[in-house]
Amino acid sequence: MDFTCWPVQNQDVPPTQQYAPSFGRGLPPRRSLRTAWLLALFLGFTGADRFYLRQPVTGTLKLLTLGGAGIWWLIDLFRITGEYAADGASLPLAGTNSLRHGLRLASSVVVAAVLVAAVIVLAAPVTGTITATVTAMTALANPAPPPPTKEWVTVAAASGTKRPGPVVTVTGKLHIEYAFTGPAVAYLQPAKGPALTIISQLKASSGAIGVTLAPGTYALIVSTTGTIWHLTAEEYRVPG
Repeated sequence: MDFTCWPVQNQDVPPTQQYAPSFGRGLPPRRSLRTAWLLALFLGFTGADRFYLRQPVTGTLKLLTLGGAGIWWLIDLFRITGEYAADGASLPLAGTNSLRHGLRLASSVVVAAVLVAAVIVLAAPVTGTITATVTAMTALANPAPPPPTKEWVTVAAASGTKRPGPVVTVTGKLHIEYAFTGPAVAYLQPAKGPALTIISQLKASSGAIGVTLAPGTYALIVSTTGTIWHLTAEEYRVPG
């Protein structure tokens, strides 16, 4: 009698245990989808996620390029959440489909936030340039009046036919020109305090003098025996 032995599958033992000698032995542990994504998010510029996924070559390149100037960093956030994402040993990442979809949504939010921040940063110089241009054009269209300039302003003028009036000085520094045909005395009388003699002569003469006194209003008093004379006081300041 011929007896033939056929293998019988034990339904109570998982296939990985029944056929353990033939497959599954010696494989490295699967990498976590969540861990890989978190590494890519927070340490992606250093290539930590690539090293974790057993991809040292690309991890080194990612480190040297600082995440491919940010582009590689963003791409890996989506690559890790892909349906067929695997590590360097071609083993799929450990994680549920709901986790995969949630991380993909989070990746979209991160990318959107980065793009908005980039637009704001890049738009600031442009906005500043536009504002400066508009300001410059407005200034050209409506030029500001030139600043006032100083000039010699007559603050008092008296002569034989013109009575002296009040002298109002802003700076307190006066330039006085005079011409008398006889003895003369001229002085400035403030509202309070002693008078300041500016001219005192015993005979006819002419010339110019400088006088320094406190800014304010003074009465100009001239006493002379001559009938033909003149006196002018000027001040170097902004008119008005």
